[in-house]
Amino acid sequence: MLVNHTEIAVSDDLAFVRSLMPGVRTVLDAYHSFMNDDGFIQGPVSGWNFMDWVTGWESDGVPPEGAFGVSGLINWQVILVLGFVAELEAWVGEPERSTRARRFASELAARVSTAFWDEARGLFADDLAKQHFSEHTQCLAILSGQLDSPKRERLAKTLLTDTALARTTIYFTHYLFEAYRSLGLSAALFDRLQLWFELEKNGFKTTFESPEPTRSDCHAWGAHPLYHYFASILGIRPGERGFRSVTIAPQLGPLTHAKGKLVHPQGEIEVDFRIEKDMLKGSVTLPEGVSGTLSYEGKTKALKSGRQEI
Repeated sequence: MLVNHTEIAVSDDLAFVRSLMPGVRTVLDAYHSFMNDDGFIQGPVSGWNFMDWVTGWESDGVPPEGAFGVSGLINWQVILVLGFVAELEAWVGEPERSTRARRFASELAARVSTAFWDEARGLFADDLAKQHFSEHTQCLAILSGQLDSPKRERLAKTLLTDTALARTTIYFTHYLFEAYRSLGLSAALFDRLQLWFELEKNGFKTTFESPEPTRSDCHAWGAHPLYHYFASILGIRPGERGFRSVTIAPQLGPLTHAKGKLVHPQGEIEVDFRIEKDMLKGSVTLPEGVSGTLSYEGKTKALKSGRQEI
């Protein structure tokens, strides 16, 4: 499973994170060993290169070229994770390692962005032959932070309009939702939530693993809309490591009212938002000692501890 950037931001246990970094570095060194003469990560990569249960991919959930070839999706995954690792290395006091990770990410992204981009479709391909395209690859490219503005702006359109893209299923839709949030496409997020709205009428009491025929009717990774309600729709995310401050950037989509309480190391963050005449109204309550910012439609407001009207 891929890394969740918010989970990194919430952790404030420096000693624990430092203890895990040798393993992180070993994995990245292994990926360096899979680099071919053209500078791409190429299979066979050790392990199960599962990405999603997509119809038309290999039966074991491996994307095109993911087993033995050069997969655009796997290369973008490495680029994304390198960005996270660079942040962690800087945090644990290893600036040289951080710089190395950022350089590796930047250099690999430049090669991948050139080789896999299809100008006619305005999309990144899953394979060098440009025969396969998926929402998955576009998501990781967007989330990598390595795209120039023209490609990013074009993807914001083609991600929604190209109906031939292989679509994410339940697990990988988490990263689709992250990409939608990054692009400000809240209406699209709500549209894809329809799959979860169908669960009750189909007799489900839990979230399943994949579309039918599913292997499991109770799978934790299907519950990520709960995360996105707080982190994407209400927009509550850590402003710094340890959640010592908070950034709140709601994207309510078609909703005119939304509220919630989020558990925080210092207590609870409580928000109650409503839309009145296209303006955001309501209140935000932060725990003692916690400050932050509220951003909505280009405007930013400073937040302090306690309750405040907006």
